[in-house]
Amino acid sequence: MDFLDLISSEDACSRFFRMVRWGDGVFCPRCGSCMVKGHGNYRQGLKRYKCRACGRTFNDKTGTIFHYSRLSLREWLTLIILFLCLHNSCLSLSWLFGRSYMPIFKALKRLMLSLRGEKQPVKMGGAVECDEVYVTAGLKGRNNSLRIKRLGRKSRRRGLRRRGRGAWNQDKPPIFILVRRGGLEDYVPSSDVEAETALKIIGRRVSEGSTVYTDSFKAYLGLGEAGYRHEAVNHSVGEYVRGEAHINSCENRASLLRPWLTVHRGVCKDNLSLYLAAFEVCRRSRGMSPKEAIKEILKTAFIFLALLTALRGLPSMKQPS
Repeated sequence: MDFLDLISSEDACSRFFRMVRWGDGVFCPRCGSCMVKGHGNYRQGLKRYKCRACGRTFNDKTGTIFHYSRLSLREWLTLIILFLCLHNSCLSLSWLFGRSYMPIFKALKRLMLSLRGEKQPVKMGGAVECDEVYVTAGLKGRNNSLRIKRLGRKSRRRGLRRRGRGAWNQDKPPIFILVRRGGLEDYVPSSDVEAETALKIIGRRVSEGSTVYTDSFKAYLGLGEAGYRHEAVNHSVGEYVRGEAHINSCENRASLLRPWLTVHRGVCKDNLSLYLAAFEVCRRSRGMSPKEAIKEILKTAFIFLALLTALRGLPSMKQPS
């Protein structure tokens, strides 16, 4: 089944979604019990179930970001591919789907919240590169007008062209990029680039004893004392590679991240971590077929949430295999 067959109808999307969600068998999203029986069907391929343990009824969408959504499953799956894999902006998607801007934006925000919420802490070892990149991200959005007035800030000049390193309060927040050579990568927005902040971010994500490659920025000077083998290249004197010491992988990721964010025509800095989570998923799904990419995104987002189960202290729901 290729992507066009997958989104050919709502029934086909429902069958695919059911296969991914209930791959290990149907279970109750409220109590986690596997004692479940069929309880009828809905239109467009969705099935209804009843839990014999708690007596509650549920369907294929219950407990997911698709539940109570105005968008159909067909629209959701197309949205995932176009936004996360083909880098379409929210405005272009609203035009394509023939819907207003806000329903599409809210759907994408729910998706990105689930991606960020289920993001597991990254722990790297071996040879790790670290660098920072600065992006323009202010208080964009219609919901921030009162906040801007309370700050007493004047309208800013387009482009935020300031000399020197950026900062969160200057609407040019830094993003730390960590790349383990031949492996994991992580993107961490920060309020500043002070030495204490840099050491804290690296300490949470890089195992002690690892080799950390950076540039000669002063915030990284304390890495040697923190238990790392630190090697730096000095860009100011034209040194970009010295043996194994370089940060070319980080600079490569930065060159990909900037145009990816540019497509969205300005990002609110409060939502920057959401867009970075979406960018990470986009990076992981590269090279996959559209069907496999959707499958991977659904599993990464762990959209089959067990909020009520977690609140009651019951066993958490199984993640699709």
